[in-house]
Amino acid sequence: MGTTISKALIKKDLKDIFRSKTLMVTMIIIPILFSIIFPSIILGGALLFDAEKIAGNDGQKLIDAFLKSTTGDEFSSYNLEQQMIYVFINFMLPNLFLLVPIITAMTVAANSFVGEKENRTLESLLFSPISIKTLFLSKIIASFIPPLFVSIISFVICGVIINSLGYPLFGELIFPSGNWLALIICLSPMVILLTVLLNILISARVKTYQEAQNIGGIIVLPVIALMIGQVSGLFLLGVQLIILISVGILIVNLVLWSIISKHNDRYVLFEKQIH
Repeated sequence: MGTTISKALIKKDLKDIFRSKTLMVTMIIIPILFSIIFPSIILGGALLFDAEKIAGNDGQKLIDAFLKSTTGDEFSSYNLEQQMIYVFINFMLPNLFLLVPIITAMTVAANSFVGEKENRTLESLLFSPISIKTLFLSKIIASFIPPLFVSIISFVICGVIINSLGYPLFGELIFPSGNWLALIICLSPMVILLTVLLNILISARVKTYQEAQNIGGIIVLPVIALMIGQVSGLFLLGVQLIILISVGILIVNLVLWSIISKHNDRYVLFEKQIH
């Protein structure tokens, strides 16, 4: 009985997500921005202009900082222009790419409970014969699937653009690197789940979609910190560090699920959302 209701709820939520113009616009525009426009501008600009001349001494300093943070075997044989493009594609762009699943998941999950309230369906949902744990699990699954799908599609499109525009510069395919594979296989799913768990927990406690989205937006701050850390030369986001971060986020996700399972009560949820 519970499984049947859970499947029906997941199906209903997925239909609601794809019917919402606001959610669909977000799931289309964000991937286009970070998976198509950014890499196209950088690689297209490198094909049209002398990137080495434009970057000047600052570009050399950035490359030197990266060479100090790693053995440099991956791109030491490249000229300065190739090194700059390689660094952006394999170290900077993955940080920006993380915003695709984060923003998509944040937008979808923030709507999980407050969306039910706005559609006046929450009361009947709370009085249905489904446990509160199953209710939250269904919401989590329904909010996890779209950003994961968007993330994979964006990864493929981004790879096609990088290899198409990058081949004339490098004479070889440079995508996907180990960083990208670790990101899409390990880090991206964990980040999506973390974003979904946090935003669903918030959505169950607030009364408006805007409020849920504003509070849930704090998840973007660690990505900005990662980018600043790499640009400053503080650390290099390599495969090992990506896997380590993924394991850390997995532990946080387990803790969040434990909190959601133990500290959410049907009557508390009813009071927070209805009254």
